[in-house]
Amino acid sequence: MFKSKHDRLFFISLLPTSITIIGLLILFLIILVFHASTSIGVFGLKLFIESIWNPENEMYGILPPIIGTFIASGIAVAVSLFFSIPLSVFTVEFIRGRTRELVSSLIELMSGIPTVIYAIWSLNTLAPYLKTYVMEPLYEYLSFIPLFSCKPVTGLSVFTAGIAIGIAITPYMAMLIAESYRSIPIVYREGCLSIGATRYETTKILLSLSKPAIVASTVLGFARAAGETTIAAVTVGNSMSLSWCLFAPSYTVPAIIASQYANAGLYVYAESVLHASAMVILIATLILSFIGLKILDEWRRRVVV
Repeated sequence: MFKSKHDRLFFISLLPTSITIIGLLILFLIILVFHASTSIGVFGLKLFIESIWNPENEMYGILPPIIGTFIASGIAVAVSLFFSIPLSVFTVEFIRGRTRELVSSLIELMSGIPTVIYAIWSLNTLAPYLKTYVMEPLYEYLSFIPLFSCKPVTGLSVFTAGIAIGIAITPYMAMLIAESYRSIPIVYREGCLSIGATRYETTKILLSLSKPAIVASTVLGFARAAGETTIAAVTVGNSMSLSWCLFAPSYTVPAIIASQYANAGLYVYAESVLHASAMVILIATLILSFIGLKILDEWRRRVVV
């Protein structure tokens, strides 16, 4: 396994850090499950299929935040894909030299902006804009569709949260897609050019080769969006209502934890219920992350290597 003594020492020097990180993740899961088990033992399956938040009477049902998380994340991924794929292609295909370095640096800079900045912008600018120019027209002309059937009141809704989170995660997904697109061996590009393919046709072929990587990036982006807290907390509306309409205020799991955790210790089961909701999202995001990384790894083995 080791070709020299230095290789063995290098491996041993890395081992403690790796074991610590893995151990912390396992310990975190154990603690989360332990705290969540109290409420799950008391309320059972009803905790995940009912819609109620009444700590004074110790009545809980966290279905709306769970559903709201998946809806907001789905919208976020759709929005992010709409922007990140063209941005990735533009960065890789149409700009060169220092211009590419500048654009890439700006994308990385955007991904490092604190989400509270996106949250403030979304609350003060995006939500009113969406309410006036998107939600109200959709309600006026397409209210017969259940998704647009409720009149937007404040602009704070799962729809707004999804759009805002999608904009925030666009740099992250753009970097993933651009890196995958850039990793395609040059032999494919040369093959396209050798048969006289135009830049558009070449890009189309390379994108088709990148489809598994784009799917993997989408899954990873979904997991990233599901954990977004600050943006969701200020834009989702913070309501336990369960509705087909995207314009109704709702909750996500990170949002309900952020808004309710401070007072949860005053009640018997509230804190445990919040742990249970976090456990559901954590398990879902871990599964999605594993699937996304698996797809990406298989694509690299098949196409890149």
